[in-house]
Amino acid sequence: MAVCSKCRKRLILWTTLTTISIGIGLFMDLILFKTHEFPVYLRLTGLAGIILTHFLLKRTGRLLREFGECELWGWSTRLIIRNVYKCVRHPHHLGVGTFMTFLGLLIGYPVTFLLIAVTQWLWVFLFVLVIEEKECLEKFGEQYRKYQERVPMFFCNPFCIIKELTKSID
Repeated sequence: MAVCSKCRKRLILWTTLTTISIGIGLFMDLILFKTHEFPVYLRLTGLAGIILTHFLLKRTGRLLREFGECELWGWSTRLIIRNVYKCVRHPHHLGVGTFMTFLGLLIGYPVTFLLIAVTQWLWVFLFVLVIEEKECLEKFGEQYRKYQERVPMFFCNPFCIIKELTKSID
């Protein structure tokens, strides 16, 4: 499947932001401030979080592939409102922010963790607010507006997502 040119640019930008955040964070932790690494239990929490978040990211990709009528990777032509999309409008972006926060824990240094978490969540929020919501309204119109009224952008009941992740995709 070909990659949408907008999506390729966004992926490159996000990868660059991530690499810079990690690099600056590690430089500050290891060289500038000489901070101590997190205890093992926090780093293991990061690993467990990454593994759990993987299921959400995998599910959103599968839902988009199966029901989004995607002709290009990263570009759905049909609004998905089932499964985890019943709980939160942007589960993939929620998963990216969560994944990156847990990656910061796994790397295990305080400045790196804060830098990764803050920059990634800032990127996710700005991207969704400024670009994604606008694109969805343009693509799906009134159907998306009604969806916005029913389903929160990010912060939902986590048990809703867990419940939907334990169901099969129908």
